[in-house]
Amino acid sequence: MRRLLVPVLVALSLSLVACRSQEGPAQRYRRFAELARAGKAEEAWAMLSSSSRARLEAQAKELAAHAPAGVLPTSGPELLLGDLSATAPRVKSVAMVRESRDAAVVAVQEEGGRKGEVQLVREDGAWRVVLPE
Repeated sequence: MRRLLVPVLVALSLSLVACRSQEGPAQRYRRFAELARAGKAEEAWAMLSSSSRARLEAQAKELAAHAPAGVLPTSGPELLLGDLSATAPRVKSVAMVRESRDAAVVAVQEEGGRKGEVQLVREDGAWRVVLPE
């Protein structure tokens, strides 16, 4: 009996971990917004799409190239948040608009009433936020 119980418990715990890691697009965006608002740049950075990260890194390099002497160069994660994370509006609701296997759009409403849509893409098995250009 004990020999049978151990594999069953291992399988059950692995399936629970797998379920927890399957975060949907709406939940993923909500968590991204919370991390960004909390000023957790590295964690929020990891939730961006590769194209968004590349675009921010290119912008950071461009800014650094034109910065006056003595100004420290900035990075992509610093551009993501800047000094505004604490004043960013809070997310009131996030709802799924459409979802396919590798792309999704969520409707976001902020506490101030402003509404918009955000695109997410699936990369490396996880939903990633695409920043608008």
